[in-house]
Amino acid sequence: MKPNRVKKAKKEKKSYDISQSALYKTTSRSRMATILSLTVAQIVDSVGEYKRFEMTPKADHFNIGKIPKSRWVQKPKGTLLAIHERILKLLRCVEVPEYMQFALKGTSYKKNAEAHLKGSMVATLDISSFFRSTTKSQVFNFFRDRLECPGDIAKLYSELVTCDDCIPTGSPLSPLLSYYSNKPLFDELNALAKKSDLHFTCYVDDLTFSGSHITRKLLWEVEKLVKKYGHVTATTKTRLFGLEAPKHITGTVIFDGALKIPNARFRKIRLVRLAIEGKRNNGGLSKIQLEYKLAGLLGEAAYLDDDFKSLADTFNRTIRKLDSLSLGNGVYESRQSESNVRDDNYILPWD
Repeated sequence: MKPNRVKKAKKEKKSYDISQSALYKTTSRSRMATILSLTVAQIVDSVGEYKRFEMTPKADHFNIGKIPKSRWVQKPKGTLLAIHERILKLLRCVEVPEYMQFALKGTSYKKNAEAHLKGSMVATLDISSFFRSTTKSQVFNFFRDRLECPGDIAKLYSELVTCDDCIPTGSPLSPLLSYYSNKPLFDELNALAKKSDLHFTCYVDDLTFSGSHITRKLLWEVEKLVKKYGHVTATTKTRLFGLEAPKHITGTVIFDGALKIPNARFRKIRLVRLAIEGKRNNGGLSKIQLEYKLAGLLGEAAYLDDDFKSLADTFNRTIRKLDSLSLGNGVYESRQSESNVRDDNYILPWD
């Protein structure tokens, strides 16, 4: 009889102060080369190694509201991409304040919203063109002042991780780098919140404040601070939610002290289901594509709201019953009869 083996618990990765980072006090190019596992020549030659292209969002027949605009992307390639990934790996291990809710394991848009569940009032603001307005100078200051690198090394680091004098939109490093390059701003916003007895979080360019009372004067002070650091807020996106109002925070809604699904998400789920049932235009998608789309939407709803978990599980069981696809003409076909595949128990709350 084999002895029982006790499975060792996976050790949780610990974070440390920035002074413990391998990037801290990079004193020379040779030291930088060791940190990045490259030669000095490879590092210097990779500066500016970006692929630039325009990204047009895929059309989604079921999207509600504004159609996303095309945007220009600057994506590091080759050796430069490896450098970005290495710096990201090293920075991910550094401790961050509680208000920082993105780009790291254990953070998410959901957790960002959950941090404000107890707030009677909520204010949300959005920084316009955040990556583009985060300059090479701010990135340089991070490497020089926070990581205490000499000026020439901080300059080389900033040249490696910026494109056209700002943070590139297509780098895996950019979200976390945007935080560190703007940490002085976020720290001041957090201090302002504490002074006003409020709770503050940031999710990339989304700023959220919550508490028992928020004034218009506070929003003006926030906008003034953002401007002080070279950014502007998107005034059309600034929102102040009162006591009884549903509070929209980073793609979620807080209502009656609980996290809920936004109405737009409800409508999209319903439209996809109607298309599956042949009661609405399918937007050029096959039946199987619609089934998987609905499964994804319900899965996301279940992630935000436990009331949807049973519904998502039921529909996913239906998806798993699908036997095969005919790829020849792109038309969905099942080898099982429709009655064997369909499960009509997934009734949506408003049906």
